Amino acid sequence: MQPDTQRIAAAIDALEPYMVRTLSDFVAAQSPSGAEQPAARYIEQAWRELGLEPERILLDDAALKALPLYACPCGPDDGRYNLLARHVPAAPGGRSVLFNGHIDVVPTGPAAMWSRPPYEPAVADGWLYGRGSGDMKAGLVCAMVAYKALLGMGLQPAGTVGFNAVLNEEDTGAGTLATLNALSRATARARLEDFDAVIIPEPFGEAMLRAQVGVCWMFVDLTGRPAHVAYMGSGVNPIEAGIAIMADLKELEAQWNAPENRHPAFADQPHPINFNLGRIEGGEWNSSVPCTCTLGIRFSFYPDMTPEAARDIVAARVRATVARLNPALSVQLRWQGQFAPGCEFDLDAPAMRALAAAHEKATGQAPAKLACTATTDARHFRLMTDLPVTCYGPEARNIHGIDESVSIASMKRVATAMAQFIVDWCGVTPAPR
Repeated sequence: MQPDTQRIAAAIDALEPYMVRTLSDFVAAQSPSGAEQPAARYIEQAWRELGLEPERILLDDAALKALPLYACPCGPDDGRYNLLARHVPAAPGGRSVLFNGHIDVVPTGPAAMWSRPPYEPAVADGWLYGRGSGDMKAGLVCAMVAYKALLGMGLQPAGTVGFNAVLNEEDTGAGTLATLNALSRATARARLEDFDAVIIPEPFGEAMLRAQVGVCWMFVDLTGRPAHVAYMGSGVNPIEAGIAIMADLKELEAQWNAPENRHPAFADQPHPINFNLGRIEGGEWNSSVPCTCTLGIRFSFYPDMTPEAARDIVAARVRATVARLNPALSVQLRWQGQFAPGCEFDLDAPAMRALAAAHEKATGQAPAKLACTATTDARHFRLMTDLPVTCYGPEARNIHGIDESVSIASMKRVATAMAQFIVDWCGVTPAPR
């Protein structure tokens, strides 16, 4: 009954045209954070074509505010929804898994910088290009291909296999939080107890996630004193203050990166902690000392520090810099977007060992173990449930950058490992004819 890995790999290989077409159409369905509806509609139909019945889970900020991993949203709910689909065996018996992935993508930047339009996917030299191709629509497609390959062999999982497409991973994690809330409160057709393990197919190059940093977003609103440039000594320049604030935060970044201050999981990372000035807005006129400046900053911290503690340290640094520069400067801090703790993952749990074994069967070698310098939705499952979880997905290039792309060969290896994991972990039975 159980197919060997060679047969699974052959079935995946035969599905390459389906895989490329599905991912291409998925990428073409534009889905920037806050406006993911085209991609949600696409994946809903794609799952129906696999014989699944997707359920919509509405994003409701008001229902999430009391939850421990809630982060202040960056935009309105606007009736947006996650999609949860499940294969449920007629006779329960096998173990279960949930594949959880986000469909939102980050802005493309100037289209002129891309080799081809960012939402017009194309394949070249074994890579599929387009915004969201790697991060992380390819991973969701890998899970679909794994499931479809088993069906094509006349088999079905003996346990529940779930597919969850979520919103807002890139800025708050609210999508996965909404699904967990629905599963925990039994307001969805499924329940949290229906699942025994979670795999998040983030593009980590076929490695398994063992740790991730915490991440906070901070907005610094500075108000100075405007003046004519001819009398700039009478003014207070908030843009120059913003530059000084960021320089001071870079000193804090260097301190946290020092070898003696590192968390053990990140000892081998060359630069685990990153403070990024992602946005800056300010000024009104070239010949005027500006009135205002706003900085949009992302910073990270180790799993042994809470977001609250990191926030307090960074806020104190900002206020101290402002006070040192000029008491006439006004500063306000806003915490909107990511407010995520770091965490470590138990890769010795039986489900995680089964995934590692499936990868080794598919590739001939054990998977690498990654301590990630970003955050993922895996934190929700690790910190809010008892479910074993990791991230495991294909190799991608230039995620969040220009000419983002994903390796088709890597997608096939990951899909093969996922199908093998379903066989080994969930078990398989003959599919209905």
